[in-house]
Amino acid sequence: MINIDVDNYPQAATTHKVRSVPTLILFKNGKPLWRQSGIVPLNELERLINENI
Repeated sequence: MINIDVDNYPQAATTHKVRSVPTLILFKNGKPLWRQSGIVPLNELERLINENI
C-alpha cells in the first residue's frame, strides 16, 4: 500500500485524476483495476485485494 500526500505531490493527484480525498485506487501491473472516492469498509477492501492478487 502506498499513501500519497496530494498536498505535497499535486502532480500525482492530477495524473491519477484524484478529485477528492480519500480516493483509493487498486493497481495491478501498473494499471488501475478499481477506484473509489470516500471510505471503504475494511472487509470490502480486503475482498478486492484478495480477488486481484
